[in-house]
Amino acid sequence: MVEYTETWGSLIRQFLRELFGSRLVERLELDLINLRNDMDRQLHDKDVMISSLREEKAMLNSKILVYENTVMARSSRMGAEVVAYQKPAPPKPNFSFFDMPPTKSRWQVFQEQHEEEMRKELEDEAKVAATAAKE
Repeated sequence: MVEYTETWGSLIRQFLRELFGSRLVERLELDLINLRNDMDRQLHDKDVMISSLREEKAMLNSKILVYENTVMARSSRMGAEVVAYQKPAPPKPNFSFFDMPPTKSRWQVFQEQHEEEMRKELEDEAKVAATAAKE
């Protein structure tokens, strides 16, 4: 028969400490958070790049329309006819792409939803307490 110097309780505590409190788990959780933040940052950068490219495209299209309306009408008779027969007015460019707010991560959206639910629950509890106090 083998004698155990440790009690079963200390063995169980040591097992749980190694299972849930290891540095590897903490390191993996930090790596996961960093990866999520990097992905959110890259998605935001992509959205900003797309919006700046759309803005640049709208500016170039507006320049082309100005050139078509001024140069083509004065350069030749055919150009003047093309400009005269453009029935719909050219659309005005919209330069509001760059004023985008920063995108929120999924965690921030979830947190805001949770806070809104908690606020509603507190308001409901306050209403119930107010009606109970009146009675």
